[in-house]
Amino acid sequence: MKRKQKIKRILVLDADMVSALTIARSLAARYFVVDVASAKAAPIAAYSNSVAAHFQYPDPLLNEEAFLAWLQEHIHHAPYALVIPVTERSLVPLAHARDRFQETCLAIADDDSLQLVLDKAATFSLAERIGVSTPQSLYISSIDELPALLPQLRFPVVVKPSHSVSGGAAGYSKRNVSYAIDEAELILQCKACLRHSSVILQSYFRGLGAGVELIAKQGEILYAFQHLRLHEVPLTGGGSSFRMSTELEPRLLDAATRLIREIRWTGVAMVEFKWNPATKEYCLMEINGRFWGSLPLAMAAGADFPAMQAELSLTGELGTYPPYRRGVYCRNLPSDVMWHEMVLRSHSDAITQVPSLGKVLLDLSKVLSTRHHFDTQCFSDPLPGLVEVKRLVARQGHRLLGLLEESWFTLSQRLLWRNGTVREKLRGSRKILFICYGNINRSALAQVLMTAQLPPSSYLDIRSAGFHPQEQRPADPRMVQVAEQHAIDLTYSRSRCVDTDLIADSDIIFVMEKGHYDRLVAMHQDAVDRTFLLGAGLSDPVLPRAEIPDPYNKSDAVYRTCFGDIARAIKRVVEELPIDYASY
Repeated sequence: MKRKQKIKRILVLDADMVSALTIARSLAARYFVVDVASAKAAPIAAYSNSVAAHFQYPDPLLNEEAFLAWLQEHIHHAPYALVIPVTERSLVPLAHARDRFQETCLAIADDDSLQLVLDKAATFSLAERIGVSTPQSLYISSIDELPALLPQLRFPVVVKPSHSVSGGAAGYSKRNVSYAIDEAELILQCKACLRHSSVILQSYFRGLGAGVELIAKQGEILYAFQHLRLHEVPLTGGGSSFRMSTELEPRLLDAATRLIREIRWTGVAMVEFKWNPATKEYCLMEINGRFWGSLPLAMAAGADFPAMQAELSLTGELGTYPPYRRGVYCRNLPSDVMWHEMVLRSHSDAITQVPSLGKVLLDLSKVLSTRHHFDTQCFSDPLPGLVEVKRLVARQGHRLLGLLEESWFTLSQRLLWRNGTVREKLRGSRKILFICYGNINRSALAQVLMTAQLPPSSYLDIRSAGFHPQEQRPADPRMVQVAEQHAIDLTYSRSRCVDTDLIADSDIIFVMEKGHYDRLVAMHQDAVDRTFLLGAGLSDPVLPRAEIPDPYNKSDAVYRTCFGDIARAIKRVVEELPIDYASY
């Protein structure tokens, strides 16, 4: 039979996303000519034999106007029947500049519908009005509003930006969902989120991640598909690295149907839920008004959403498509490697439920099933999958080398403490310098703690400094409070920026992290033989990595742990001093 002629050209944006690769494969199989574009120089979709050409555009997150200007110019020289944005990075700027692309068909819902989906606060308000189950949601646009809401919150709390992508003429910023297990962490997460958009605070609903994917016209669902998330990255909840197609759950489909009908949605979308199969309870999480990350699963199960979107966009109608297969699995290889690593390093807590070894092995065994697929690896289009594996091996190899280098550094630093090198250097020192990044927590505390343990007659000169360029900053108020509980006064501490003169004038230097050591030695090569890791003086079970992490803007428990680590480390330093320096 004569092969059909490729008659229409389609441009797929965000080509660095695996879902863009899936779209290209689908549309090429339908005899479209597919070009892809991305802000990345070598996106994964560019390696596909389904792609005719690849282009690079300015990153819309950095410069929206440059991206839009590039796209206008590109379309002028290479007209497309359809342009498909795959993520909010390109979708949001395009939606705001529709009038500049009036001659081009954009796979984007109309403004009113899209606004309801992009604004999560509006989405939840709509859901509550029409009786779709949602988590308890509270809204703030300023950190000053948070204290009044604290009595209504029950931890853990989900912190959501009202807009995942926000910004303006200078570009857009992306912010993901985060979780807070206590008040201090909540304040930190809210402050970070409020820099980009207003914030939704939600109660945490424990359940499986479930998505109802669909394509609709004027609010009427024309085709629907459902999947369950089996592995999520991060473990607290996020994108799926391993998932399975399932039967449409009537309650979830009903909720999705009411939402889509109410907003009169046209195009593809995913309505995301948390779902408890035992109790049949659910909570709406969000609506993604675009192609979703787990799109390869839908394609593997026979739900060809890219072809449906192209047909609906170009003709205004949708033909008949076969039902999808249930019980099909799909795995994103790099993300699932990360998931397994997280499982090995994590433990169950209020948010994270780490699966048992048996469950992990059972999920791994699915690779042997004929119903198992990979997001990228494909026999008919092998190069993207090979490139992904190559990048994965390179990334893991780089990480392994980094871990080996870090382990060797830690071991060598511990040996310097154990073999007496640090002791000898201390006993010949008069000027002792403590270094961290900001000099408002760790090094400032070390200076005050050590000074407090020396006799007034001691002629040791104890200093501290940091790499932060701003000087004369007071100590972190939260560390000041922790120190007060131990009768240590940090109120007079002021930060200082380290320079080559200070390094040269110090006999011995203690740093908190390997990064500080590297940076210090780069500034002054002669410091290599008199710079030591402070935490390496502690025994391995107490501080296995020998680094003392920065507590800045973390929970109160982290501040307390940091204080304890510094206090024990300073005690070890003082023990190594000659008796006439340490005694009263």
